[in-house]
Amino acid sequence: MIDLLLDEGSQSRFSDGYFGTVDGRPVCILYKEGIFRGCSCDVIDLALKVGVPIVNVFNCEDFEISMKTLLDTSKFLTKMGLANGVIPRITVFLNKAHWLLSYQTDFVGMSENVEYSVVMPEIIKSFTGKEVEISAEFHAKSGNCHFVGESDEVVLSSVRKLLSFLPLNNMEDPPLAETRDDSRRTIDFEIPTDSYQPFDMKALIAQVLDDEDFFEIQSSYAQNVITGFGRLDGMSVGIVANDPAYNLGCLDVEGIRKIMSFVRFCDAFNIPIVNFVDTPGFLPDFDQEIGGLAKYMSKLVDIYSQTTTPVISVVVRKAYSSFVVMGLTGSDVIFAYPNAEFAVIDADTDSSKLGKDRGDYVRESREKAFEMFVNEVIDVKWTRAKLINTLRLLETKRKKLPPKKCDVI
Repeated sequence: MIDLLLDEGSQSRFSDGYFGTVDGRPVCILYKEGIFRGCSCDVIDLALKVGVPIVNVFNCEDFEISMKTLLDTSKFLTKMGLANGVIPRITVFLNKAHWLLSYQTDFVGMSENVEYSVVMPEIIKSFTGKEVEISAEFHAKSGNCHFVGESDEVVLSSVRKLLSFLPLNNMEDPPLAETRDDSRRTIDFEIPTDSYQPFDMKALIAQVLDDEDFFEIQSSYAQNVITGFGRLDGMSVGIVANDPAYNLGCLDVEGIRKIMSFVRFCDAFNIPIVNFVDTPGFLPDFDQEIGGLAKYMSKLVDIYSQTTTPVISVVVRKAYSSFVVMGLTGSDVIFAYPNAEFAVIDADTDSSKLGKDRGDYVRESREKAFEMFVNEVIDVKWTRAKLINTLRLLETKRKKLPPKKCDVI
């Protein structure tokens, strides 16, 4: 199984795991199969000592009920917690994995046939009377899993690709990949003139990136938001975008949580962030209000305002109310397409409250935005070239945050 993850001939056994290389770059692997009876944390200590990613692969069928298992699991979770923001952490489930293994991680991959739950299904049934089948698909839709593969081979291949975008640790920059894609290549994409007409945002993103290669993360969760990795002139970038094909690209609690964890990861590991904005605002729903929309909105502001990695925003079409938390806050450079619309709430509500014609209001607010905070109005076809030039400028960005012990959650 490890042969599918590590480069041929590179693997060496180390305690309860291995070390080796993926595309020539070092990585440590914790591997457990069969009955989980606890584990040594030696390979995690090694990963932390030398500053390389840790990949946990659980190919377990069950776990042993013993105090040793409990103690080892506590030690494992503690070590993984200490690795947070220091080295990239990836966890892969290939079989059954009930109980506490392990969401002390940045990314989770699952094989299609995986069964995973913190509380075992039979206990859930005894308490609720309901039969449950907690599959990989369920976890993908709920946001617990970042990518699912139809086989173990596919999942481990996805891990290899994910690692290709990431630095070895938080003190390094992401690897620079070779590319033959022209940095001045133009984009052939038409943005609908109707402000609310859905379109394929992922197609636009792919056209902008090197070789039109976009590695999406959490594609089945909070689909009104798109997150993932790509490259611009060989440089790794994290992509955050509204998706107008789902709830018109409105931001909601789940979408905000998806952005929060992704942006925080990118910032921790020096990966520049590119926002593609097309949103009519926050999702107008009472359940969102009682579900903590204001709280999570505030936390997203905290995260974007504290980013030290480069942040670039492209206003594709609509930049209504939620633009203030995703796009306006924390951006080093803001681009906008010529027909972009800006509003405090939304164009209809703003114009109505001000007693203005909607068309007049859209034109006036656009002019004000272009004057006050949009750095440049660009043609769609030059998006790729503009982003690459800006990333080159921001490579030397330095931002010093006020001294503090930690964030208050």
